[in-house]
This record gives sequence, structure tokens and C-alpha cells, in this order.
Amino acid sequence: MKGFRIKTVRKTGVLLMVIWLFTLTGCGREQSPDTLMLAYPADIRGFDPALATDFRSGQIISLVYDNLVRFDRGTELIPNLARNWTISKDGLVYTFHLVTRARFHDGTLINAKHVVYSIRRILDPETNSPQNWLFNRIKGAKNFMEGSAATVTGLIARDDSTVVITLEQPFAPFIQYLAMPSAAVVNPRQVATINSVPAGSGPWRLQHWERDGELVFVRNQDYWGQPPRLARLRIRILSEPMTRSAEFEAGNLDLLGISNMELSKWQSQAKWRDRIHTVNELSIYYVGMNCSRPPFDDVRVRQAMNLALDREKILKLLRSGSGLLAAGPVPPILLKGPAPEPYPYDPVKARRLLKEAGYGSGLKSRLWVAGDAEMFHVLEAFQSDWSAVGIEVELLRSDWNVFMTAIREGKPDLYYLSWFADYPDGENFLFPLFHTSESMRKRNRYSNPEVDRLIEKIQVLPNGSPRDSLIAVTNKIIHNDAPWVFLWHSQSNTVTQPWIKGYVPRLIFNAQRYTAIGKQFQ
Repeated sequence: MKGFRIKTVRKTGVLLMVIWLFTLTGCGREQSPDTLMLAYPADIRGFDPALATDFRSGQIISLVYDNLVRFDRGTELIPNLARNWTISKDGLVYTFHLVTRARFHDGTLINAKHVVYSIRRILDPETNSPQNWLFNRIKGAKNFMEGSAATVTGLIARDDSTVVITLEQPFAPFIQYLAMPSAAVVNPRQVATINSVPAGSGPWRLQHWERDGELVFVRNQDYWGQPPRLARLRIRILSEPMTRSAEFEAGNLDLLGISNMELSKWQSQAKWRDRIHTVNELSIYYVGMNCSRPPFDDVRVRQAMNLALDREKILKLLRSGSGLLAAGPVPPILLKGPAPEPYPYDPVKARRLLKEAGYGSGLKSRLWVAGDAEMFHVLEAFQSDWSAVGIEVELLRSDWNVFMTAIREGKPDLYYLSWFADYPDGENFLFPLFHTSESMRKRNRYSNPEVDRLIEKIQVLPNGSPRDSLIAVTNKIIHNDAPWVFLWHSQSNTVTQPWIKGYVPRLIFNAQRYTAIGKQFQ
């Protein structure tokens, strides 16, 4: 600074003080030793579990609400409001015994009637919840939803601390449904303002919500379980990835989700590489093919589409190697039986299959896409590989709503999409995507009676080896039928500041409640 002079005798001490002040203010650091600082790329829709259909809203719901059960670090379920539970031998009756000390944020003791109310609220047509499919397998649920019954016969509060749920038929994933955001237990006294003010009992309380600005939560001091280590949680809405990265490097964020495009940069820095946490996500990225009409009604063409792509090279160069090549739709972590090998890069075989199918001189198609710029360089690499075997693919960019409507109506021959698990079960990558009743109505018009039969059997079998084997067999059949170009199962990468202690990544998106995280500055 011009004209700034310090006497020699005090020079060292004053300079140290200036550096310290600059560290706290000049770099814009907003850190507090008792506040966890995060950033989301976009705001949530609200705090109503009945309307929680997006990823971010589901994450936030888990902070301010409790469920009967919840997911731990992986796919395992652990007690939450239900201290224990039993499932009848026929797989129909679920009995939950509740903790007796849990309270909503307003101090109301939680009892079995609140659980019944919360589930019935999702099923109530007046709520208009898009998540009512979670509970329509409960006995009497469909009659209640249609208005022909005033109650749900399979949903009973036996006493203050016992809930009994009876299903119409066995369905192994049902217990996992109860850990999903929309299965959160809500306080009937607060539903009038539930979209803007949580009506829950979770470890965090909402202090402030500035839409498209930030969400601030404070520790629930009266939490019936283990309260958070830190006093506050602040989530800023920062839409630009570069802004989030800059804020993290300035020390204004404690954790940062790293995009695939930036992963190599973070891995190359000694300061950060050992602080990157990688999780194999329950996801699948794919190119869907309309199997109901030429040219993709021919399995040889579909297999050629898979064989023509050098997916390993694309994954390594354009996605920083962040992902696992897919061999069918089911992620490896959910596949307990034998898995097929991913389609190899074999352009010679791809050309041969095209010729056998009557497309020796090539074919033309259009690939519908909707999304951000990060994926277009990947799709352009697809174009190049397909072109090399005679498949000319034009990219058709579209608005997201137009895009999804077109897929449901069966307009695209090709479309690029991903699927992330609603719950950690192989069935979730089979029935919604490949059962005829769903695929013909919503996806790529794929139909295989054998696949339908296997999926229906998987749904009613209890968890165990026979069910695991059927999931593996079904995955292999779908892989061979190639209704998709199977790309990869994604990975998420999170980098943490050196002062963050106790951070453990979670497999399921709504399992991370940030309660075990603390800070320790050197």
C-alpha cells in the first residue's frame, strides 16, 4: 500500500496482525467454527414430503423430518422413529414399535396415529401427491384413493406406540419405501404451512429460508436422537459450478460436490486429492432406443449401437474416469448374482450386425437430448463413433418438459437419459424401466414376456438368494436384448476442507443428515 509505513520495532507483530485480519476479511471467508457451510446449484421446492419428487428437496426433507426407518451409510436400513419392527412370514404384515420420547419441533409427542395420518395424507386425493404409488399396495389403499372407502383398512394404529401395515400382496422393497422422503412423519398441527415451514421432528430446525438465496438451519437441541455436533447449517444457492469452486477455495464452503469436468483438476492438487470422497451412485446413464419400430425393433441394430461406442475411452477422457461401465441396467452394488461383461468396443462386429439386419449401407437417426453443456461433448463423441460404422446420428436439443413429453408419447427413436434409484433394490432398475406396462407407456417401448414374468416374481419374493438370482438373470436378458445403449453407472465426488471432521459419504441421497460432522481448526 502506497504511503503505509511501520516502525521497525513493531513491524513483525503488526504484519502478522494484518495477515490475520486479511485472512478473515480480505478473502471473504464467512466461516464460523460452529456452522457447516454448503452450496446447492438450485433451490428446493418446499418442505412438504408429499410433494418431494426432486433430489434436493428429498435431501432437505431428511434434515427436518424423521421416518419410521432410514438408510445408513449403504443400502442397510436402521431404526428411526421405529425402534424395531417385524415382518410376517407371508410378507404381508409389517408391525412397527415406536420410540416413546420422540417429539415434533413444536414439542408434540409423536405417536402411532401421526404415522397413520402421514401415510394416509399421501394417499388422499386432496393432497394430490405424485408419490402416492409408495403406499398404493397397502390393503384398502386403492379404495380410499378412489373415494369408495373412508379409511385405509391395512393401516392401523394398534396403540400409541404400535403401527401395523398390511399389504395386498407381498412386495419386498416396501420396507425401503418407508425410508424415502415422502414417507416422513408429519405433524398434523402444522400442515397448513407445511410447504414453507417444516412440520417435522428431525435433528435440524429451519431458521431462515430466502428463496433462491439460502437455507439456514439450527441444531434441534431437544432432538430425541443424536443431535448434530455443529450448531448451524447454512446452504447457499449458487447456480454456477465455477462460483461454487471459487467459494470453496476461498474457505467459504466446507464441502464441494465436484463436477466430472473439474475432477482431474482437483485430483492433480496435492492439497485436495486425499480429501476427495468417491461414491458409486445407484444410477445408470443410457441412450434409449424406441424398440417398437425400425430400425431399433431389430436386436442386431441395438447391439451394434452398443458395440460401436468406445465407452471406456469416452469415460476416461471426457468424464475424468468417474464411473463404471454398465453391463445391463442394474448397478453392480445391487447385483448379487453373476453379471454379464459390458459390451466391448468392436466396430467390426457392429458393421457385420448392421449388414445382417439390412443396413449395410448405413442408417440415419436423431438423438433427442435435454440438459447442460457438460454432456454435449460426450454426445459428440458418440456421434463420431457411430458415424465410423455408418450410423449417422443428429443431435436434437430440446426443452426438458418437451423432451420428457416426447419420450412418453414415443416420438424419439433415440434419447439420452439417466435413472437414479428411488430405493436401493435391483427391482427399481427393472420394473419402472422394462416391464411392458411401464416401458410401453413411459419409456422405450420395450416388451419381453419373459422379462415381465421374472420381474413380477421378483416383486413378490422375499429378500434372499432366489430373488437375487432372478434379478441377475433378468439383468442379463435385458443386457442381451439391448433396448438401451448401456453407458455407465456414475460416481459422485465430494471434496472437504482440512478442518472438517467426521464426514462420511452416503450411498442413498437422503441418508446424509450432517449430524456427525464437526470442525477442528489447526
